[in-house]
Amino acid sequence: MMWKKVEEIVARWRPEEGEGLEHLILRATPDGYSVRSNVIGPSFAVSYAIDLNKSWRTLSFTVDSVDGRRREFRSPAPGRWEDGNGNRLPVFDGCIDIDLSFTCFTNSLPVRRMAFAKGQAHEFAMLWMPTDTLDPFVDGQRYTCREPGRRFHYEATDGAFEAEIVFDDFGLVSDYPGLFRRVA
Repeated sequence: MMWKKVEEIVARWRPEEGEGLEHLILRATPDGYSVRSNVIGPSFAVSYAIDLNKSWRTLSFTVDSVDGRRREFRSPAPGRWEDGNGNRLPVFDGCIDIDLSFTCFTNSLPVRRMAFAKGQAHEFAMLWMPTDTLDPFVDGQRYTCREPGRRFHYEATDGAFEAEIVFDDFGLVSDYPGLFRRVA
């Protein structure tokens, strides 16, 4: 699947349950892509920034919560992480992609970064950040291509969760049943 070229996209998602809204701007840069977003949920509000290279590998990300918490991470090499002060974080060795629980945008990262044929599955060790604590840990995930460039079966490798995720022509989530839905 050849994804459509991204110059600038504005996207919004709502949670399927409860109140909330995410407003995201994705822009092409000379070195890759810049993502800036604000997410308001029923009991939280965060802004986040992600810088990606041209192949959609995460180079850095920052999360700021309205309650004053801030998390900052950089990936100086694939599968290597450090905090905002440059301290190496070996617990995340092998994690190429991130998954921020308060947004469906990060589901686009492995799908855009990897090539998938119909029926093909890839497993990933993700740097996963929960909404409540913003303290990340390693999470195993599997994506299986149902329809190239359009529909993927997502599942946690521990069996705790699974869903059929639908993507648009740019590789952004349009429907994540039970969690998020794209809005105009």
